[in-house]
Formats: sequence, structure tokens, C-alpha cells
Amino acid sequence: MPVRPTSHFTWQVLRTAKRSKKALNGRALRLVPTRNTKDGSFLTALVTDGLLERVSGTDADPFEATYTLTEKGKFAAEYGEYEFDLKRPEPEAAQPAPTRNGRGR
Repeated sequence: MPVRPTSHFTWQVLRTAKRSKKALNGRALRLVPTRNTKDGSFLTALVTDGLLERVSGTDADPFEATYTLTEKGKFAAEYGEYEFDLKRPEPEAAQPAPTRNGRGR
């Protein structure tokens, strides 16, 4: 599996979650109030990458949900990198060439 380094911001979020003894809500994990963290999509991305796990709440309101680290997230918080799966596009099914008026060429 390939290894992906974490950004400094992601690493800070993971370290904050690792230091906490209980599950933190999304507001506590928004360490830097910038325009990139305004909508909470960074939390959804961390859940999608498998670094955080949503304990309660929904994807619709990421700041009210609570999060804990996964095993992959603990490794990334400690070493600053994690393994990820390459998502290869699925090949499209071969479709017959369109014909004119239902007849062959």
C-alpha cells in the first residue's frame, strides 16, 4: 500500500484527538478558524480517509458530531503518515456502436 504524508493541520487535529481522553466534538477539532474549516468538510474528509471515526452525530452537521481516532489515525498522529488505498476508476462496459435508424452500417 502506498503511504501518504499528512499535512500539518491534519496532524494537529489528529494529535488533539489522540491527547483527549474522551471523544471530541467537531468544534473542539476546529483548531484554526479559517475559511477552509468553516463548513466542516475537513472532518468529513478525515472520516472518509479512515483517520477519524464518527461516534455520534451525522454528516449533515459535522461540528455537533463527536469523533475518535481509528488505528490508522493513531498511527498518522504519531508518525505523520498513513497508508491509503488507490482508488482506480472502474473500466466502462463496452457498449455497441450506435447505428443509424436501427440498421447496420
